Amino acid sequence: MRIILASKSPRRIEMLQDLGFDFEIIPSLDDEVVKTYSTRSDYVKKLAKSKALSVYKNNKDALVLGFDTLVFLDDEHLGKPHSKEECIEMLKKLRNRTHEVITGAYLIADGYKKSFSSKAYVEFLDYSDEEIIKYANTNEPYDKAGAYAIQGYFGRFVKSIKGDYFSIIGMPKASVYKYVSEYLKERK
Repeated sequence: MRIILASKSPRRIEMLQDLGFDFEIIPSLDDEVVKTYSTRSDYVKKLAKSKALSVYKNNKDALVLGFDTLVFLDDEHLGKPHSKEECIEMLKKLRNRTHEVITGAYLIADGYKKSFSSKAYVEFLDYSDEEIIKYANTNEPYDKAGAYAIQGYFGRFVKSIKGDYFSIIGMPKASVYKYVSEYLKERK
């Protein structure tokens, strides 16, 4: 059975490799905007579903895994920064605060659909403007929701985490392992 990761995220690729599955990478080119949703969790699950379906439509012989990760500070959604200025602005907002990170997942194959999400709360220390600028001058924050990689340089400013650490990186590993393993077992 073919397994396809509908993402080119190096972090997701590494985590899926850690789980021991053989898989292909076919990034979703879908940038669909979800217009209606009931909760933040519902929102990220719909984004993940859209990505998985965009790859599945041309790969109906595979199990396709789609993911999306979003950062929320109060009622504001912090996506990927598009400029150095936007990166600096986001990191200033997150400083000395707790924010929510939610990863949605959607797995689809012939006769099989599984949708779930996982969340974590991250509290940052009170870091300096100089530290923010130093980080914004690297390449690390620009393809990450909330403008930071917890497993990278900016992890030094994490005061506490409550919830699934791997969801912050972009894939709830334990749940993915469980559902993919169950699916493969059922298909034998």
